[in-house]
Amino acid sequence: MTTTVLTPWPRAQFFDNNGRPAVSYQLFTYEAGTSIKLATYRDNTTGTPNTNPIELDYRGEAAIWIPPNVAYKLVFARPDDTDPPANPIWSVDDLVSSQLVTLYGGLDTGSANAYVLTFTANFSSYTDGIVLYWIPGNTNTGASTLNVNGLGIVSIINQDGSGLTADQLTAGQAVQVMYLNGNWLLLSSGIAASVTAGSFTPTWSGFSAAPTGTMKWQITGRLATLEWTGTTGTSNANLMSIGNLPTNLRPTTKSLIGMSPAVMIDNGSNKLGSVGHGSLGTVQFNLGTTPSGTGFTTSGTKGLDTGWTWTYLLN
Repeated sequence: MTTTVLTPWPRAQFFDNNGRPAVSYQLFTYEAGTSIKLATYRDNTTGTPNTNPIELDYRGEAAIWIPPNVAYKLVFARPDDTDPPANPIWSVDDLVSSQLVTLYGGLDTGSANAYVLTFTANFSSYTDGIVLYWIPGNTNTGASTLNVNGLGIVSIINQDGSGLTADQLTAGQAVQVMYLNGNWLLLSSGIAASVTAGSFTPTWSGFSAAPTGTMKWQITGRLATLEWTGTTGTSNANLMSIGNLPTNLRPTTKSLIGMSPAVMIDNGSNKLGSVGHGSLGTVQFNLGTTPSGTGFTTSGTKGLDTGWTWTYLLN
């Protein structure tokens, strides 16, 4: 079934106090909250402004077109009233034809880390939930801000609350942000196209017979993934770790690493375990869910199985 909508009223019509067409009555149009006259137009091209005040025709009508997202004050007066009217019949303030003109802010005109947008939008202040798409003119080198329509400089942050790091905003690649709680929240950017990958040979501690193989890694934006597909090892210690972690894979703080599956081998038994950063250059294997690196028995095969993947934030 075809969906239809109610047609907009093609011409505005007004009536006097007796309910008759307001022939030759006057309609004054001002900027909202002021006595500064603001033009309306005879058609949708905005090529021909109405007189101000508008004089209504013999049916009390007029063609009144206003641009979107512009606030007006309308004052209705008798034909013999003054300009401005001394005894208006009524006044309506802050009348807006609110329209979502676009979410696209275009190419910013600021600089790296200090981005600026100026475009037609249906908001005059920052409020939670505003979403924008735009194109950075420069790649960022660190923490960054965005100023939209001169409403103020606001920080752009990641969804975990951290500031941006280098290359999260790429020149010429579309960015999506949302205003929330006083910040621009980065929802998406061109960083997904920036992926690096490789492998390294770990060094092992706590093993009497170390596992063999290489560790594969991939970095997508700020997310690092380590994948182990090598052999298991044998240990007589209750603490084991991988060393030789490349510099680009080292986070700025110690953390647990999400692991799939979250199972450790301890002397032939499967137990709940985790992987964490013991120091910035090492990865430790733990029983339980704290990055202590301890808890295993001191004998038997333990620590690693094949096909494990760990993911974590670099900072």
